[in-house]
Amino acid sequence: MNFFRDPLVRRFISATIFAAAFIWVAVVYFDVETDVMGVLFIYSVGLVLLMVLAALVLFPFIGLFRKKRSSLLEGIKNIDKNGEEENRPPRAGDE
Repeated sequence: MNFFRDPLVRRFISATIFAAAFIWVAVVYFDVETDVMGVLFIYSVGLVLLMVLAALVLFPFIGLFRKKRSSLLEGIKNIDKNGEEENRPPRAGDE
């Protein structure tokens, strides 16, 4: 049951329950037609798909304008006295 302990799964389940409750309340208490809710669902799915597509298209362009980050190990590799690479942070007196 570790599957339900994941916060993303819990949020997805609670969002699904609240969305179903919203649709149920709209249809039962406010006399909204089921066809209207179907159209709302289709447009909502379409909007989410368009947003995902826009993110996939814009991601490479945003990556070009972001600051290039150095790799994690760059700058901490030093050469020890025997000429071999040693992974340690540089000390204050190293040149």
